[in-house]
Amino acid sequence: MNKDNFSKWLEIHANLKSYSIGRYANAIDTISSELVDYGLPNFKLFNICDISFIETILNNPEFQKKNKKGNRMYSTALKHFKKYMEYINDQEYQTELLKEESDYEKGIVKSIVKEDTKVYIVDKKQEPPTFRTVKNKKIWNRNPRYASETVTNANFSCEYDNKHRHFISKFNQKNYVEAHHLIPMKYQDKFNCSLDIHANIVSLCLVCHKKIHFGLFEDKKEILNKLFNIRIERLRVGGINIEIGELYNYYQN
Repeated sequence: MNKDNFSKWLEIHANLKSYSIGRYANAIDTISSELVDYGLPNFKLFNICDISFIETILNNPEFQKKNKKGNRMYSTALKHFKKYMEYINDQEYQTELLKEESDYEKGIVKSIVKEDTKVYIVDKKQEPPTFRTVKNKKIWNRNPRYASETVTNANFSCEYDNKHRHFISKFNQKNYVEAHHLIPMKYQDKFNCSLDIHANIVSLCLVCHKKIHFGLFEDKKEILNKLFNIRIERLRVGGINIEIGELYNYYQN
């Protein structure tokens, strides 16, 4: 992060005049130079990673005195800067999330079950998977072999409607389907067991998969109802106890 990038962000996202943009950008440098006067660690704010430090400054009594004299221009600058930091952090998180998704998809292709290999699936409760943290957000590790075994076990058909057949995959010469975690992995923290298990992974045609991610909730609901009903007992064996209403909430957010 630097002053120029912050100024450009203000111009695009804050709908401010050039004069105000310059004042707020310069204010961040001014606050940085005065942190010691407030009894705070000496940081250059454009180099910090911890967003919570902005609140520490805003709540500091010495800063508040200066801010009051400056007609609260400094607190306004900090609030804009906090939004800028959140934007940057989210961009980095989304980039890492896309990379993880790409690696996962490549892993599925590499672990395609050979035609003469039988798939033995035993549902059981498992410990939560490992994760890595990017900008204070968790990216959960997934085993691509589970996805490959799930679509193989479903005979490469859409579990919502096995008549859904769009094209043949070049990787295995089978009907093209995609693996989907019924309870999305981003909610793993809500469960004391793994969501990355066969019971929570379903095989879907690309249209149903895209619809369940990007469609209107009313269009998703019918798919969710069927998938939930065919997986509810297996989910419970896997330690995942959830009601349909909870599942709806995960797809309305």
